[in-house]
Amino acid sequence: MSISLLRTDEEMEDIYNRYVDTIYRIALMLLKNVSEAEDATQTVFIKLMTSGSQFESEEHMKAWLIVTAQNTCKDMLKGWWRSKRVDSECITEQIYSPDTLHSDIWSKIAALEDKYKLPVYLHYYEGYKTEEIAGMLKINHATLRTRLRTAKKKLKLLLEEDIEDE
Repeated sequence: MSISLLRTDEEMEDIYNRYVDTIYRIALMLLKNVSEAEDATQTVFIKLMTSGSQFESEEHMKAWLIVTAQNTCKDMLKGWWRSKRVDSECITEQIYSPDTLHSDIWSKIAALEDKYKLPVYLHYYEGYKTEEIAGMLKINHATLRTRLRTAKKKLKLLLEEDIEDE
């Protein structure tokens, strides 16, 4: 089964409604900024409309959207204007808060290094198998499993710190 290259407005609306939350959460997790995450999400769907990509299945399209979201966020993070900001740490703290993601776990995941965030999200929140994630992110399967194991250990330490602080 292949999805047509030409998409009607109704098809695009359906695709958008199915995947916008996933793409937005990925962007927010990587960018830690609500307005930038919204921009990245919009950019991903514009790329879908203009790409002319043909997908073998719904899962193929979802994987394409996820990888495109990750790449869009990486591009935004290395943009020249990011270095021109005044006190970006202050701005991040004001815009990105644990309440934005509605959970302490989300804030802990967002505190992880970038190489751990997306694999954790895709595996535990989206339900992808490690082989699928490794293929999407173009990394070795064993490397991905190691990153997931390391991320779990780091999350455990972060959560234990919170319990000790209380």
